[in-house]
Amino acid sequence: MSRPPPPSPSVSSGVLGIKTYQYTPLREMEFRLVRILPARSSKIKCEIVHASIENPPDFVAISYAWGDADDTRKLILEGAIVPVSMSLHGALEALREKKEDVLVWADALCIDQQNRDERTQQVQLMTSIYTQATHVAIWLGSEADNSNVAVDLLQDVANNAQVSHYVSDLIKLSRDGPGFPAVIALFERDYWRRLWVVQEVFNAKEIWVYCGSSKLHWDVYRVASNVFWDHKANFDLTFPGSHNHGNGQRSSQNQFTYSQVLAYQGPSSIPDFSSMTSLGEDSLLEVMRACRRKLSADARDKVFGILGLLPEDIRNEFPVDYNLSVKEVYINVVDHLLHSTERLDVICESIHFPLHTSSANLPSWAPDWSHVPETASLGRSFAFSASGETDAKYKFLDERRRELEISAVYLDTISVHGISVGTLCTLADYLMAFVHWRALLLGSQERWNLGNQEAFCRTLCLDQVPQAFAESPKWLTACYHVFSSLLRERLPRMPLDEEIQRYVAPQEPVHIEPKARRQFLQEHFGARMMGRCFCLTENGRMGMGSGFMAAGDVVVVPLGCSTPILIRPEGPRGRYRFVGDVYIHGYMYGEAMKGGLKDLQKYVLH
Repeated sequence: MSRPPPPSPSVSSGVLGIKTYQYTPLREMEFRLVRILPARSSKIKCEIVHASIENPPDFVAISYAWGDADDTRKLILEGAIVPVSMSLHGALEALREKKEDVLVWADALCIDQQNRDERTQQVQLMTSIYTQATHVAIWLGSEADNSNVAVDLLQDVANNAQVSHYVSDLIKLSRDGPGFPAVIALFERDYWRRLWVVQEVFNAKEIWVYCGSSKLHWDVYRVASNVFWDHKANFDLTFPGSHNHGNGQRSSQNQFTYSQVLAYQGPSSIPDFSSMTSLGEDSLLEVMRACRRKLSADARDKVFGILGLLPEDIRNEFPVDYNLSVKEVYINVVDHLLHSTERLDVICESIHFPLHTSSANLPSWAPDWSHVPETASLGRSFAFSASGETDAKYKFLDERRRELEISAVYLDTISVHGISVGTLCTLADYLMAFVHWRALLLGSQERWNLGNQEAFCRTLCLDQVPQAFAESPKWLTACYHVFSSLLRERLPRMPLDEEIQRYVAPQEPVHIEPKARRQFLQEHFGARMMGRCFCLTENGRMGMGSGFMAAGDVVVVPLGCSTPILIRPEGPRGRYRFVGDVYIHGYMYGEAMKGGLKDLQKYVLH
């Protein structure tokens, strides 16, 4: 399963009380259910029953985060005293009835976690289990951090979702109240970070959400979350930054802003996959990308845990097998995507900046799905098509699939690059990167060149220029105004060159209010600069790519790839390390292919 094995009620756990509980082996297509006996005392008493997945009784499937494996509570399972996680104990208590039995499915009790073969077999049934449950019960945990206030606020927002001014007024009036900090705490609970809960929610017929003594329908959470997304701008104005407010409560334990947590975490962190199932062979990569930030204790579950979200023909290509190594499972994903899509985009998910270590010993071109990068690949976020309509040409050079040969058009070589923008960056980081990157550009020119300045500004935003600024030179003016005015405001003693100084108060109106400049920078530049650095090639091309880049890295456009990539010569045998994807201004929409494939070469990545 996805999470660290909890204290198991199997005989292999040792003596847990007067007697131990020993699982009875399951037959083919069988699964276990827990019968929660009526509440006649504070102790929870349960029984295990076997059922057929083809004709199961009515039952509730519990979706929960296991929590701290050392923090346990005891229940009585057919006479045996069994420790379970505090989280599961709370869920069982919330679902227990006073006078009736309740049948539930909970992975920690219904699967013998010490039996690897059974785990493998039961994981393959999980999609059917959650699909056939009468409803799924999400357990967020016990009441804490004003969660009762949060639940009331969610209900209030959902009830008034269609009354726009009501929500806007509520946000303003709640600035110093406990409501939104309570929702922040609720949306940052461990449950929302777990990978397995995504398919548990996706496959449910109906969902009820429990938190302490509260019980709300899933639709209330989704509707309220969508309303928060629609009112991001209001939250940014009312709750700027992630600092303490008058009520003494932080907006976020992870230092996100109110709008970031309310719009993107909690229910919104569970993507709507209904549209992805129509993507055919591309659905595997899209689902892997969408679930990248979700956590699982077993690295293999980053693949096994999303199979229930995929069409059956793709699921069948990845039989759940915990005897496989992490390396085999992850390379299998690349292998399948290369053959089924004839695209190389999957290798761009191998993100090497900031540097991280992995015990899986993966090739540089194989994404480490267990790593949660703070940046996304260019191909995930933007509709680039650097290789035009070409299909990938590739082959593995040995049976172990350690080396991957690709065909690509040589474009250029990195001559110089600027400082990298980190992933835990502040406004000052963006401003200093701008100063350094622009200095590199000016140092490469013999004289002022307006065209190069415009290309520079377009490179900073990956050429994602808002329509209102599309007409030249509006974007240059807006870009230089925002950066120069914020530099003057934040670092007043830093000297600015005469050219950039003109844009602090430009003659042409830019229609960006002073209080909106920081948000403008973050929205159009910050998220695109983060984790990347500006570069110039030997032939004077501009680009922005992985902060892992170095002078001498080779820029190529692989056949069947949305973006150019950087590869680094390594070793005596003409092998290359995959560095990352890269934006090269003027070469993101098939331009490298228009001269034919005369520069097509083969490169071996290791």
